[in-house]
Amino acid sequence: MAKGGNSHRNTLKNDHKPFKSKHATKGQLKNQFKGKVEKTSSSGSSSKPLNKVARKNLAKQLKEHKILETKLTKKLFEGNSGAQKVITIICLTNDLSPIGIADQLFSQDEQKFKFEYPSVTDINISKFKSNLKIILPNQENILQILDAAKVSDFVVFGISAKQEVEQGYGETILRALLAQGIGSVVGVLPNVVSAYPKRNLQLDIKQSLQSFFKHFFPAEDKLYALESDSDNANCLRYICQKFPQSVTWRDSRGWLIADKLYSDEGYEGIVIEGTCRGAGFNVNRLVHIPGYGDFQVDKIEKLNKNAAKSRNEMQIDDVIEQTYLPDASQDILDELNPDFQEVQDDDADMWYDDLEDDDLGVRSEGKLYFNDDGISKSKLNKKVPKGASEYQSRWFVDDVLDEDASDLEELEDNDGDAEEAMDDNQEIVDDTITEYAESDMHIDLSPEEEQRQLEEYRNAAAHEDLEFPDEIELHPNESAKERLKGYRGVKSLANCEWDVDEQDLEKPSIWNRLLRVANFKATRNKLNKDFIKNVQAQPGSSIKLFIRAPKFILEQVNTTSKPFVVYDLLEHEHKLAVTNFSFENWEDYETPIKNKDTIVVQYGPRRQIINPVFNQASNNSNNVHKQENFQHPGMMTIATAIAPALFTNSPVIFFKSGENGSIQFIGKGSYLGCDHTRIVAERIVLTGHPVKIHKRVVTVRYMFFNPEDINYFKAIGLFTKSGRSGFIKESLGTHGYFKANFDGKLTSQDVVAMSMYKRVWPEMSSLYTE
Repeated sequence: MAKGGNSHRNTLKNDHKPFKSKHATKGQLKNQFKGKVEKTSSSGSSSKPLNKVARKNLAKQLKEHKILETKLTKKLFEGNSGAQKVITIICLTNDLSPIGIADQLFSQDEQKFKFEYPSVTDINISKFKSNLKIILPNQENILQILDAAKVSDFVVFGISAKQEVEQGYGETILRALLAQGIGSVVGVLPNVVSAYPKRNLQLDIKQSLQSFFKHFFPAEDKLYALESDSDNANCLRYICQKFPQSVTWRDSRGWLIADKLYSDEGYEGIVIEGTCRGAGFNVNRLVHIPGYGDFQVDKIEKLNKNAAKSRNEMQIDDVIEQTYLPDASQDILDELNPDFQEVQDDDADMWYDDLEDDDLGVRSEGKLYFNDDGISKSKLNKKVPKGASEYQSRWFVDDVLDEDASDLEELEDNDGDAEEAMDDNQEIVDDTITEYAESDMHIDLSPEEEQRQLEEYRNAAAHEDLEFPDEIELHPNESAKERLKGYRGVKSLANCEWDVDEQDLEKPSIWNRLLRVANFKATRNKLNKDFIKNVQAQPGSSIKLFIRAPKFILEQVNTTSKPFVVYDLLEHEHKLAVTNFSFENWEDYETPIKNKDTIVVQYGPRRQIINPVFNQASNNSNNVHKQENFQHPGMMTIATAIAPALFTNSPVIFFKSGENGSIQFIGKGSYLGCDHTRIVAERIVLTGHPVKIHKRVVTVRYMFFNPEDINYFKAIGLFTKSGRSGFIKESLGTHGYFKANFDGKLTSQDVVAMSMYKRVWPEMSSLYTE
């Protein structure tokens, strides 16, 4: 404090101004602020901590919801008339027998059961009043193991105390089941006591195997030694009394395992009896039989629960509790949308309805009109071409409002218009020739010398890695204009404009008739809610399905040797669409997979043979993605193909079929939905060799071999391995030399390149049959 009471500022506490970057580039600033979101203060009640009364109320609601779920599950399985719990027994080593495990586990007390291999056996455990369906799949056929585990409530894994689980068999089964989705699991040790009589060794081996099992199933911390009476009884009690874990993608639709499969007099199809599981069945929806395809349902009969026991004393009419028949909204077996070429006018505009939910009507040419009955002629939120019939309008998903009109119209331009327009934009002919001094003039070499130097240059480059993975080479006598006429120059693949329905000779003929969904997530949620709302046969009901399927299925199927499963399909799931799957290599498969190679994909209840187009898992705003020529280990790519749509979240497995029914897993992933706007572009790179470098002007050769090609591709930009960019200035001579300007000086080791892109269309899939 100075005299007079005046104070002065303390100079040791200066606040320095923040450092300002003077030369930050746009890229540096973008990376600096990438992902940052400005925080907004939320005034909602969710940010406030709950008081004691609110916490108690929330806990009470959660408890009541859990109790309700438990009651529904208990109602499904409880009692002698409850649904069967499906148990699959899988041995992870070849020294164990599925029959031996089944005999040890289920033949307790005075009850004795006889099992065969492979087989599907129905048993009743009177001690716990539980109905069980025991599946012993063929242990040498991994597809049958996957199919059995797919419909199982419990999967019992037999682990040997004598033999180690092999990576090529046992661990592959475990990883495949985890990738597919699995319900509740139980680990059993059938031979630990006989292999190690001393109790201390038994505990050590059991602890070691338990650690191995917990690596795959962290929630399971107990293995049951079946040679011990207490462990054996506890394991059976656990299976009979525990509520199984649900498999989401499976239980979001109706499914059943056939107890009986036969043909009825006077009916041309087949009849399937079984217990309804999952979400239930609707007679208007199609059903899928793995390996045979999709079929219509003519009738569903709900039977009394005790029908099987009392059928001998009761009349058939007394056994049938209720019958469901299809109505006008029944799904059909057409895989493609109707062709609108005949019904569309030349100037047919698209119309759609923008009414509120409580209005009953459709809008056409700005006017609202009704039928005589006061009911609208079409469903709300539909957009269809003029002249479309009611049958044709049923093919459009309700949320197609977001789509552009061109997504539903047939383009009437000639096939060559798009190519001609591109040619006009790209072809820039410059007839002006720069005057050079006599010492700087370009002199053509003799053809023999040009050929010798070209072979010498390419032979030297052949011993080194390619500079660019998509690089191609032109033959000196080959016209680049003819070979690359389908390609176009794009400055940035992430920002270019690309017409989804462009005219292309390679476009599939069915492209405009594929299922199109504007908002897949919203459509999926709506279809699932509508399906649950319209379920007729409830879970746990004993039902008869009258399916319009060929009778030769009866000759090929034996329901006592392996399960015969029927899945109910949601609306639109029979239609073909552009489907996308994420693809990640299998752990043990290290061979690169070629683009469009024939593989098998399993998603949901389906298995399809596809030739996928691999493309980058990028997130471009224009939805244009670069094609990958190979799927290498460690990569995450997207596999695109034309296949039946699916409207449930589902894991995906990719495999190849081998000889004698063997399969080889090559990848796994998830189903990403159907998106017809995803554009895949194949990239090629032409490279040239800089001959003369004068500051930023470079003379390039070996990219083209005649002046016509240079003038045709003159509008496409150039780039180099070092990151320089430039453009073609003019052609030199008659052998394909040209001058180019760049934004910086090049070195003699640099490589000049030009990239071009071409649309790649997805290919059709087919049903996989064993």
